[in-house]
Amino acid sequence: MLLEHSFPLQKSESGVISHAQKLALQGEIAFGHCFVAQFDERINSLEHLLFLIDGVFYHHPSIQHIQLPTSQWHASQAWQGLINAFNSESVSRFEFYANPINGLKEHTRALFTERFEDRACPTRPVNLSGEVYRRFNHDIGKFISFKVADPLTDLDVFHTWMHNPRVSKFWEQDWSKEKLQSYLANKLHTPFNLPLIGYFDDQAFGYFEVYWAGEDRIAPYYPWQAHDRGLHLLVGNEAFRGSRYFKAWCTAISHFIFLDCPKTQKIVLEPRHDNQRLLNQITKLGFIKEYEFEFPHKRAALVSIEKVKFYKENFQC
Repeated sequence: MLLEHSFPLQKSESGVISHAQKLALQGEIAFGHCFVAQFDERINSLEHLLFLIDGVFYHHPSIQHIQLPTSQWHASQAWQGLINAFNSESVSRFEFYANPINGLKEHTRALFTERFEDRACPTRPVNLSGEVYRRFNHDIGKFISFKVADPLTDLDVFHTWMHNPRVSKFWEQDWSKEKLQSYLANKLHTPFNLPLIGYFDDQAFGYFEVYWAGEDRIAPYYPWQAHDRGLHLLVGNEAFRGSRYFKAWCTAISHFIFLDCPKTQKIVLEPRHDNQRLLNQITKLGFIKEYEFEFPHKRAALVSIEKVKFYKENFQC
């Protein structure tokens, strides 16, 4: 629902301003942490309003609520869209960032239930297609998006990434194109796996596998809950390595996971125990290393984050 293209925002004492688009969300601070927005007739789309609210929260970390009073905003179509999404003229920081309108693409999804001999798993939505998430990241000034991987159109870049010595050291999948194409196709047809390609401003940078932990090989190794999700990942584009990009994409993929299923309360990862670069970076974002354990193919570390902690650490909720 957010913009396909950004417009520059500048912090002001009482809100944010976009001089280029001649838009502003200005207001007053009430009760020490509530921003009461003044009506601006130039804000005529929900997408612009969401972007401006996001900008206020980003540039003013102390603000925990934004209110758009009915008395001023009732005639605004953008405001009507906000009311339809949040059912209120007052939106908390957590309500804003935890609402699917703030990044998710809209999809109607069928349901499936996986059957196992040794465990029961709940009914889950079938996989998505196309672009599933897009948001603007103010820290790096770029859009971050995720699209479902295509075994044909994404094969060349996926093959290149898997043959990067840095990547193959941990993934050990420097296979032929034919084998990698079959691998992606299998992921797409396995409903508890969702293979994604990550983009910065529509430039591919990495591969992500989102999975339901209860249906995955990790299930016997920790006390999983019904809607836990796990994550495998790699950054293949060397231009997007480094801590500032890591923070941006790690926050974004985690945000997508929690938005995609509101019942999900925990994300888990199982990197190799000696992947110290990943462990050093991810713990800065609120993830914790719980313990190490022996997979058949590697010694792994169980890394996780709870939903409440994620929003607190990464969106100051």
